[in-house]
Amino acid sequence: MDEDQDCEIVARLNEPMKFIFVDMDIAVLCGAVFLTMLMSGLPTFIDVAIPGGIGYLLHKSRQDKPRGYVKHWLYWYMPPMVLPMRCVPPMHCVRTAG
Repeated sequence: MDEDQDCEIVARLNEPMKFIFVDMDIAVLCGAVFLTMLMSGLPTFIDVAIPGGIGYLLHKSRQDKPRGYVKHWLYWYMPPMVLPMRCVPPMHCVRTAG
């Protein structure tokens, strides 16, 4: 059955910034790792393979998860001073209240 490609329903209007086809935060992180490894003098294949692998793993780990997944994950597993959130009650209140 043919589906009309012009009638696509957009998931959300404010998509994150992209660099080519990758989210910008993953691209910046992998670019920093690439430049650091490039300056270290390793062979070119390793300079490309390791940041590419890191980017692939980050991209796959974020699939099918909501937009603020990493921020909320850091909130629950890091000390409260590292990443305080204002809309969510502090961890000790949630854990004691049950």
